[in-house]
Amino acid sequence: MMTGASKRSKRNRAPAMWSLSLLFFGLLAVLPAAGAQAASSDEGMLLAGGLDQLNGPMTTAEFYNFKTAAFSCKFLGGVNSVTGACKNTLAQARFFASVAPLPGGKVLIAGGNNVGVTCLNSAETYSPTTGKFTATGSMTDAHCYEQTTTVLPNGYVLITGGKDQTGGTVSTADMYDPTAGKFDCSGLGGVSATTSYCTDKMTQKRFLHTATLLKNGNVLIAGGNTGSITNTAEVYVWSYGFSATTGNMTDSRENHTATSIVTGPNAGDALIAGGLDAGGNVLQTAELYSPTAGTFALTGSMTHARYLHTATQLSTGNILITGGEDGTGAVLATAEVYDSASATFASVGSMTTARALHTAVLITSGPKKGSVLIAGGIDNNGNTLSTAELYNPKTGKFTAAGSMEVGRSSQDGTALR
Repeated sequence: MMTGASKRSKRNRAPAMWSLSLLFFGLLAVLPAAGAQAASSDEGMLLAGGLDQLNGPMTTAEFYNFKTAAFSCKFLGGVNSVTGACKNTLAQARFFASVAPLPGGKVLIAGGNNVGVTCLNSAETYSPTTGKFTATGSMTDAHCYEQTTTVLPNGYVLITGGKDQTGGTVSTADMYDPTAGKFDCSGLGGVSATTSYCTDKMTQKRFLHTATLLKNGNVLIAGGNTGSITNTAEVYVWSYGFSATTGNMTDSRENHTATSIVTGPNAGDALIAGGLDAGGNVLQTAELYSPTAGTFALTGSMTHARYLHTATQLSTGNILITGGEDGTGAVLATAEVYDSASATFASVGSMTTARALHTAVLITSGPKKGSVLIAGGIDNNGNTLSTAELYNPKTGKFTAAGSMEVGRSSQDGTALR
């Protein structure tokens, strides 16, 4: 779904004046996990919040256990016999929140939107030792949705842009210090005496952009909407701040994906794929960002034009791209893989269900290790999905993988280890 003159998804996600857009519907990360009642070595994926079938913001969470290859409330206090959801819930109902792993196994859930135009700057953490969510410090600015979230090499969490409580696009950034357990502007130039926000901010106001952690530890921020869909990019450097001294993308893009490449001749580069351009066209093109040269260059096109899709790095270093919507507004079941050795895209088997606004995460342990779990989202009729499926990179096929406790879309997911 887009804002302004851009294309909109089948389903109006916003219950009030805003139409919500995908960037971090399926934010993925990695962290240690433990049981709800006592410490556990089990690994899995935590899904937090999102929207239900009636577009209502959710407090519920889900846990997919990599060991049993099934959804379970075991690490979230068990099943609520009245609602059928897991007992332990978020402190605040929210969707389009920033979700990120923290050192020691906790999970940060920050910002997002509540009911109508209620914009949240509050945050909470999930504890692996208790399986519960607890309120923590607030951000200096509200990042309602369409912001980006990046875990830095030192464990700090950088949140950039998005929209605030007025519906306006922001250039502000916030940073969470996992040791202190609070948001801190020390890595962003300190607190501005004029605005009370962090002094360092992006060079442009952006939403629907991407933020990609590069091999050198810097963060590439690319595209999005600055008032119109843009091809501009900038880089965040820890000891320096934000800088516009990098090239522009070959295409203007929003609702695209950006993934760091870890193997092959382009290792260290970032792959940017799909999205919508300034003319409202759904893109099939892809491009590579070279942090050494600071420039973008076109690479092979995807097999399908798509936006609202996911991009997941496989254990081989290749990148799986699933679902989304095409230029006709159809929700896609198609999937493809970017081969990091040949720098080309190739179709793989279609998903069992067409999905957009879904979550996709690499399974890092258990009997399905190396597979990708795809969960939730919306289908071609705009229905919120509770189903899940697995992609097997050895066979290139998708198989059904049970259902979540409740259907959800626009949720954020984090893989636990």
